[in-house]
Amino acid sequence: MQQHRAHDPTEAADPPWNRDAWLLEPDSVQRALDTLVPRSAGQVVREAFYGIRRFDDFRRHTGLTPGVLSARLRDLTDQGILTKVAYHDTGSRGRHEYRLTDKGRDLAAAIISLLNWADRWLPAPGGPTVVLTHHGCGASIRTEIRCAHDHAVDSLGDIQAAPGPGACAR
Repeated sequence: MQQHRAHDPTEAADPPWNRDAWLLEPDSVQRALDTLVPRSAGQVVREAFYGIRRFDDFRRHTGLTPGVLSARLRDLTDQGILTKVAYHDTGSRGRHEYRLTDKGRDLAAAIISLLNWADRWLPAPGGPTVVLTHHGCGASIRTEIRCAHDHAVDSLGDIQAAPGPGACAR
């Protein structure tokens, strides 16, 4: 007799497709994570998300050496996550600051999700070190998963994975 197992909303649904039949590389999740590797790239993106724009400010907030920071800023600019914008302070030579592009700003949901996850599962001893709130009403910011028809997706069991157009049959 087959046992019936209660549905656990924290578990993903059994795939309706044969996962072993498909090669899913290069994986989109891994490509996104690779954008923030090495760790210093993630630090620079985090600081840009918090509003840092200038080299010396990035250096002060990340603790990176000038050479490493220059390399990360160049990599993130080459990837289209940051853009260089010229500025000139009175009495000094022209310089560049770094601003998030649309591609970089689209990382906000991922950064907020990571922040929310870390605050829940890896809490700092004294509580969160950064709190994000909505400027308009003061409520805390959180991420939410919704489908393209605007339905809330409340559990992993509500998500179905299937091979995409870039997948190849093995």
